Amino acid sequence: MKSEERILKPVAQDRQRNGARWWSRLQTRMTFSYLGVTVFIVLLSELLILLVIVSGLTQSGLLDKVVLTTTRHTAQVYALEAAAQTSGSTLDARTTFQPGKPASIALPGGGFVPGGNPSSLIPYIDTQVPYIDPAHPAPKQVFGFALLIAPNGQVLASSYPASYQASMPVDGVLHDQQQLQLVRNALAGKDGSIITIVSGARVALAAEPILSREKRVIGAIYVQVPAASDQVIFQVFEGGWIFSGLAWLLIITPVGVLFGVLTTRGLVQRVHRLVKATERFVDSDYTQRVQVGRRDEIGQLEQQFNTMAEQLVESIAQQRALTEQNARMEERGRIEQELRTAQYIQKSLLPKEVPALLGWRIATYYRPAREVGGDFYDFHAFEDGRLGIVVGDATDKGVSAALLMATTCTMLRTAAQGTASPGEVLARVNDLLYANIPAGMFATCFYAVLDPESGQLGYANAGHEWPYRRNSAGVDELKATGMPLGMMPGTRYDEQEVRLAPGESLLFYSDGLVEAHNAQRDMFGMPRLAAVVGSHPGGSALIDFLLNELKRF
Repeated sequence: MKSEERILKPVAQDRQRNGARWWSRLQTRMTFSYLGVTVFIVLLSELLILLVIVSGLTQSGLLDKVVLTTTRHTAQVYALEAAAQTSGSTLDARTTFQPGKPASIALPGGGFVPGGNPSSLIPYIDTQVPYIDPAHPAPKQVFGFALLIAPNGQVLASSYPASYQASMPVDGVLHDQQQLQLVRNALAGKDGSIITIVSGARVALAAEPILSREKRVIGAIYVQVPAASDQVIFQVFEGGWIFSGLAWLLIITPVGVLFGVLTTRGLVQRVHRLVKATERFVDSDYTQRVQVGRRDEIGQLEQQFNTMAEQLVESIAQQRALTEQNARMEERGRIEQELRTAQYIQKSLLPKEVPALLGWRIATYYRPAREVGGDFYDFHAFEDGRLGIVVGDATDKGVSAALLMATTCTMLRTAAQGTASPGEVLARVNDLLYANIPAGMFATCFYAVLDPESGQLGYANAGHEWPYRRNSAGVDELKATGMPLGMMPGTRYDEQEVRLAPGESLLFYSDGLVEAHNAQRDMFGMPRLAAVVGSHPGGSALIDFLLNELKRF
């Protein structure tokens, strides 16, 4: 059986290795590692280039000029739209930045953000700022705002009415002097634009006068947007960077895979050869050796494998003889230890002394057929003065029989604590043994309960030899039938009763007595045993006579 397991084991390992998922193989993992490193380097290089571009644009101030020009252009567009809506020499009071309204100065398709995030509208590309509807929650980030201002300095319309309300004086919504100065200049007919810091943020400001048909100033447009920053520049280049990254990924993936396969193929093949040689060596094929390739780390491992194989072959040859000798000694010692343990268990479970009952004599004798046997007997003393008598025999001989005998004795003692009925005790023990011992093992048992006062004896039998009773009329048997313990669950055992009169005796025994053979292979037998019981009284005298008869037989 062991040799079959050793043959099947490498086969199972080969199947497991050959059936491994493709992504878990060494070459696949190494190829993906090459590919991952390559893609990472390319994307990192592209990101560094982007950082250089952003830094250059920020440091050169070029983007600030673009922002300022766009802001001024946005203010001019709004001023022209507002001038076109005038009636005569005054601004239209209904003018608004909200798209879709009759008097809106917003350009078509631009800038309406009903509570969403207007960050997608980049003011350096769009020609207008987004309108932030006050009926919706304010966005997290507002890129800019625009104000329509009357000649008296009152705000007529706002693209962000939640923070810059209309009908308010311009100095009530703008607090920085540079902002107010640009507005005053625009109302005086002078446009202007600057990049400055307002409330801790760099912003681009532009103010444009609104002229009537008579070229008179009838109002002003004020536009404010954030100045150039790394965040905004990244936002502008984000789409292009992602697109170029995907393009590089499509180009590099097949190249990286091909490069990874070509560079790892030879290395992986050498590792596979080493693994196969190791598996065959473990399977006792000690002729396995590997060819040493290059003088690299794998080559050193191949050389070490060959050296180890030679040393192991020599060591195995030396150890075999010693192993066989030690195995014989260990087996002998193990058997002796098991026998000593079983003898100790058996002796510890057998009664240490015979119960003393007034008016009764009880004698016992025990000798197993081997060092350890399965025969057992026991006494159960009940509180009401009755005595339980047990005699039985476990299947087989030796250690297994002793362990079964110990289990049965323990279960009988436990079951007897709950009931004094012999049949119920045997039934309980039978079910417990059936559930806890291997198939094919069982124990026979004769269980009796004696009332010393009346001489009444109730008993039940689980496949054991019938005891002999000697009385004035001769010798008869206490007949009772039942399946041995542990063979069939749910077995019930019938109870019988007899009354023992003074002068009568009982002999409980096991099959070892009647199945003893002489040199001619004749069996001692039950008829000879019955004759001995009938011709001698019970007690120790009967036991001694039986032993002498067995010796003569």
